[in-house]
Amino acid sequence: MFSQEIIDAIVAAANQHGWPASSLLAVVECETSGKPFEEDNHTPTLLFERHKFYSELQAHQPSKLKAAIAAGLAIPKWSPKTQYKDQGKSAGRLSLIAKARQIDEEVANRAASWGLGQTMGFNAEGLKYESATAMVAELSRGIAEQVDALCREILHSKLDRFLITKDFTSFAKGYNGSGYAQNHYDTRMQAADTAWERRLASGDYEAKPGKSVTLVYQQKLKDLNYNVGKIDGDWGDLTTGACAAFQRREGLKVTGHPNAETTDALDKAIAPRPASPERANATADDLAASGSKTIQAAQKGSTLTKVIVGAGAIGGANTAGVLDKAKDVVSHVQVAKGILDSAHDVVVGLLPYWWVGAIVVGFVLWRCYGDVIEARLKDHQTGQNLNR
Repeated sequence: MFSQEIIDAIVAAANQHGWPASSLLAVVECETSGKPFEEDNHTPTLLFERHKFYSELQAHQPSKLKAAIAAGLAIPKWSPKTQYKDQGKSAGRLSLIAKARQIDEEVANRAASWGLGQTMGFNAEGLKYESATAMVAELSRGIAEQVDALCREILHSKLDRFLITKDFTSFAKGYNGSGYAQNHYDTRMQAADTAWERRLASGDYEAKPGKSVTLVYQQKLKDLNYNVGKIDGDWGDLTTGACAAFQRREGLKVTGHPNAETTDALDKAIAPRPASPERANATADDLAASGSKTIQAAQKGSTLTKVIVGAGAIGGANTAGVLDKAKDVVSHVQVAKGILDSAHDVVVGLLPYWWVGAIVVGFVLWRCYGDVIEARLKDHQTGQNLNR
């Protein structure tokens, strides 16, 4: 999902050059899905090309090629089996580029594509950057710099005419290379352009806020007793729901996303949101009846514990002190380890007394299920949990 900052920057650039904004947005969507940085929030989103590291080293630093090959970082030809095997996650990409940079930083930067438009490093000089390393440093500064690099490449490659006419086959061939069809770049861009054209015309699209804005909203909403989940800077479903609930309570237009009006209301809000009487007075049975899967499962589990305890009681009915022994063992169980760990520990310790084990396990499970019900009910009553 694109942040509002990215959408604004791309639309502004498209308008400046006289290109359809939907087409430029489509290019970025197919290249990076609108993600500008790796997980360190500094390095531009990258994809390291082993075959380019091979050819760039061969051209600029041939004495280092052997070491790169030995390290598994350079291959003579593009290979889908080995090309991206360790780049599925951001940590893998960051680790890979770090290893390549240890061999030669400039050539490593030349052998990767960077930023929102996945601009190849070896194009740096043609795009009027001093070097690939200088280009990467520039793209690390922010969104505007990455969109600028994308536009420079489009103009340098004379592909803008294809954006204007929406000839995505010709554009993809020039921008992504001869293998564009294999990855369906042309058809994906066409579909994305159609979708963005409709969204921009109707305003029917959700712009994901940037991390800094999200962190502020999440903390303020949490302080006001709205459930945003983990404060992580990622505008997910919980944050959207919390924002919408706040807007509804304050009589604002409900969008579920930040805007000046909502930000101003958040800044002025002081008192935490009180739970409604219906929520505050709810019971576990009320939640179960309304469809709470958590409560329903815990209640079923609690019922099962009664069966277990009953079976144990019957099995040990003729054994003196069974219940006393069971209570004594229960008091020593470390239930903090979790339901399964606790049950396992108890059963192992009481194998010679299966009926005692059954009773103890029943008691432990009953208490754990009770804790689940109590915690879920408390979350509901205080308004901290909107899930079922």
